[in-house]
Amino acid sequence: MKAFMYDQHYGYLLAETEVADANNLPPYTTTVAPDPTKSYQKFNGTEWVGGMDDATFQQQVAVSIAQQQANIKPSESAQAMNTLGLQVASLTAENKQLKQSINQLGLQLAQLTMKDKKENGGN
Repeated sequence: MKAFMYDQHYGYLLAETEVADANNLPPYTTTVAPDPTKSYQKFNGTEWVGGMDDATFQQQVAVSIAQQQANIKPSESAQAMNTLGLQVASLTAENKQLKQSINQLGLQLAQLTMKDKKENGGN
């Protein structure tokens, strides 16, 4: 037989379970079935009350998550670390460009040196 477990403090539905004897239910369990079209129902000791349709429930969850995410602000130290990280990334990219420029200048110098030696007879 199906039984429905609910939270001992607030009465919200926790899980659906199978029981062998409806007269010997575990604590905070009932055989009264909640409305399958609703979420977030509470068991008041005799019946399931409240709740809302799944679409409304999902909408409220999405709004709640968005509000929580908007309230999350990084600490000052995290913001400082982020700024330093961006500066290090910028400096690393700049350093890479400078190394490439130095390598190109080195190649040009080597080519000029070789050309000069050929024109001077290898001296």
